Amino acid sequence: MNDFNTFIDDLPLWSAPFGLRLLDCLKIRRNVNVLDIGCGEGFPIIEIAARFGKTGKFFGLDPLRKPLKRMELKRKLYQLPTIQAVQAYAEFLPFRTSYFDLIVSNNGINNVTNLKQTLKECRRTIKPSGQMVIAVNSEQTMKEFYVL
Repeated sequence: MNDFNTFIDDLPLWSAPFGLRLLDCLKIRRNVNVLDIGCGEGFPIIEIAARFGKTGKFFGLDPLRKPLKRMELKRKLYQLPTIQAVQAYAEFLPFRTSYFDLIVSNNGINNVTNLKQTLKECRRTIKPSGQMVIAVNSEQTMKEFYVL
């Protein structure tokens, strides 16, 4: 799987505007710790790591192993060793207090079980000077995706 064409379908068109707007809001710096909640197959954490350079630590967090494995393949393909896949729930972040300079989520945080607990964990793990950028669907947007 060392072919760039394998990853062309990464960002579905319906979610692209959310992700591009999220990236526009970031304060690009060096030597940062970054968390992407609900990273799925790697967007936006791979793009962020590529933009921020090789001096930071970048964590893609998702409860599902299959998308994280795909993210790992891309990380290797794009030669971004500073990215680490973390299989965990956002309600229980496995990181120390005041660790992150930046926390992002592109339509991932709206899929957590307990939003209040997730935001509490974000507050605990982000530095006082940190930045948090979240893109979410409004309650009625894309409701077809959430109907069983």
